[in-house]
Amino acid sequence: MSALDLISTASDETFAGRVMMLMFKVGQMVASEAPDAPNHAERVAYAQRVMRGQEQPQLVAAHVISSNPTIAQTIESDPAALGANAPDADIEFALSSIWTARSLAFAE
Repeated sequence: MSALDLISTASDETFAGRVMMLMFKVGQMVASEAPDAPNHAERVAYAQRVMRGQEQPQLVAAHVISSNPTIAQTIESDPAALGANAPDADIEFALSSIWTARSLAFAE
């Protein structure tokens, strides 16, 4: 596995755009979750940050790739595809998995 392939994908505007679109989807789900969910206030604050356009999709794309071995392996199977072969469902799952960690990183 080459980190360069993963960096190229995370930096790709199309892949980062997909991540951004799915960030909005996950953010909307978070905004609608039960108020007693763990870290709800921080998770909603991060969702609002995303919806205001204050997050960096390429940075989040790197986090998505580095946190999910399935996505990384998919990218490595065809580096020239720049992540086009990674299913949206996998990206959405990865975003959901890292949402709390990212929200706590931005908690004030």
